[in-house]
Order: sequence, then C-alpha cells, then structure tokens
Amino acid sequence: MDFFTAFEALSTTEKVASAISSVIKNSRGHKRAILRELKENLDLLLMIWEKSASLERVVPKLTFKAYIAAADSGFNFKKIARGSLKAKNTHGVKQFQKYIGWSTEKLFENIYLKVRQLQNILELNNHKTGINLEIRVEYLTRMLILLLKHIGPD
Repeated sequence: MDFFTAFEALSTTEKVASAISSVIKNSRGHKRAILRELKENLDLLLMIWEKSASLERVVPKLTFKAYIAAADSGFNFKKIARGSLKAKNTHGVKQFQKYIGWSTEKLFENIYLKVRQLQNILELNNHKTGINLEIRVEYLTRMLILLLKHIGPD
C-alpha cells in the first residue's frame, strides 16, 4: 500500500488536525505541550508531501523537547491516552498491525527514536549509505498519524 492510500485510510489531514486541536484545547501542562509539539511536527512533515518541501530542511526542524522533558520528569503517558493501540485505529493498514497493543508511551518513544535516527543521518551527511530517506520520512509521517488516531477522540 502506498503512502497516500495509507494516509487516506487513516484520515484526512483536516480531520487529524481538528481532532488533535480539540484534545490540545482541553489539556494542561506536559500533556498540552507534548500534543502541541506533536501537531507541529506533523504539520512540518506534511509540508514535504503537500508543499514539496525538502526533507533535508524539514527533518532537522522536528523537535521532541516537550516529550523529553515530560519523560524525564516521570510524566504518566496514560494521561494522554489510556490503554493500548487498538486494531480499529490501524484501519487495516498491514504495516501498522505490529503496533496493536503498544502503549502510548511506547508509541511516542518509537517515534522519537525514528526522528533522532533521521536527524542523525542527515546531520552526518550520510546519504551515501543506501538509506532511502524519503521512505523513512513517509513512514514517520504515518506513525504520527497513527499515534494521533490513538490519542484522538473516537
């Protein structure tokens, strides 16, 4: 399944943005900061797909300072979303099946690690390793949308 088919299966950009904005409005403290940061990161990634922005310029701008601050302070990620990722949130997308049952914290950590890995590859100018950065950025975008579907209201 290509990126745009998977993206369409999960939700439209407007629905995802609306859902996360609604959750942000009703949040406070670390939860609000993490969700705002998540939305900003998704907006940046969508610039690659919707506005043809350069991934080499977008990826370094992705940030997880609020996530790191919350994790370092012992924040309980169940405050963002209780329970684990449900099958219905994957909308049958085969690549997401392995994440069913993952906690909110584990999903965040996985995304953070993928962002750091991409940033390190770009920072070290290691394009000649045969790593397809576009595919990795595409997958990261999908993961953010999946996390937002997990967090958002049903």
